[in-house]
Amino acid sequence: MAIVSTFEYLTAKALRLLSYRPRSIREIKKRLTKTNADTNTINRVINNLIEQNLLNDQEFARWWVDQRVKFRPRGNYALTQELAQKGLDREIIDSVLLSFDAELALAKKLPQSKLSSRGFSFSVIDALNAKE
Repeated sequence: MAIVSTFEYLTAKALRLLSYRPRSIREIKKRLTKTNADTNTINRVINNLIEQNLLNDQEFARWWVDQRVKFRPRGNYALTQELAQKGLDREIIDSVLLSFDAELALAKKLPQSKLSSRGFSFSVIDALNAKE
């Protein structure tokens, strides 16, 4: 029976989590912290994953917004809240949302009664109504 170091165990756990879907640094750190491993080892694992470009908050934010655009449309406000819950910095959130100027396009797909409950701003709803 092979003895596996804590570093190797945590790396395998993180890779397993990343195999399901991309994750933010905070998500991985939170899951690894539940193992009661020391903080230095967890930080080494995370830094190793960042160096290998397997963990990247900017790429995660792009992926998350893209998935939301395709499958569960949300407005910028709702996306901002979701990404903040995932532990992303406000700068990353803002830069990704600027690159996805799809809020007005998404608004056209949803019935107007659902727009505000999905996080679309009043100005977008008003702009959509004005175009029709």
